[in-house]
Amino acid sequence: MRKILLALAMLSAAPAAYSSDFSLEKMNAADVGVKAEAASVPAPAAAVKADEQVPQDLVYKFRQVSRELDAIRNDLTWVRNDIDDLERRARQMIQLNSSDSFFQFDLRRMNSDMSRRFSDLQRAAMDVRGLLSLAQKSPDLNTIARDMDWAAGDILRDTWPTLENSAQRLEWTVRSGKPEIVGYDAQWTAMDISRYCRQLSDQARNTSYDTRTLVSETQP
Repeated sequence: MRKILLALAMLSAAPAAYSSDFSLEKMNAADVGVKAEAASVPAPAAAVKADEQVPQDLVYKFRQVSRELDAIRNDLTWVRNDIDDLERRARQMIQLNSSDSFFQFDLRRMNSDMSRRFSDLQRAAMDVRGLLSLAQKSPDLNTIARDMDWAAGDILRDTWPTLENSAQRLEWTVRSGKPEIVGYDAQWTAMDISRYCRQLSDQARNTSYDTRTLVSETQP
């Protein structure tokens, strides 16, 4: 009897043990599956490194040249009116056959100012040309380059053909007057003013071309 009871107890314990082993094995297998799946999922890619910023010294150079062009544009605002006023005064002196000492002084000063303006534009044009070899694709540089292009376009519109025409009329009027009325060196001075205006417009045309190229070179 005792043997029979012992046998029955062993039989009842077997399913429990089998069930326990099966659950543990099943859990281990599931755990391995999760780990395998986790291992198969690729790790998130490292964040792409943002492009390095443009060096601040290059941004400063762009802004400096932009300020140069702005200054030249502003300086040309009233030049045409001043030249037209000189031409009007010369015509009046010739008609009245009366000289004006202030006219000769103002004519020489205009000649000096036009020489300076041409030198300023030459220097700015060289600076723009120098930036072409330093240009980088950058929104900041492109914005400044567009400002340069706008200023260069204004300078070209101010000098050609309006300023050239005004200076040419001044030269013709002065050359038509008597030297003792308009001034003995007035003809040469008026010719210089006309020449500087032509050189200005030629330089402005080249500078405008370079600024358009600079806009293209910095376009992101």
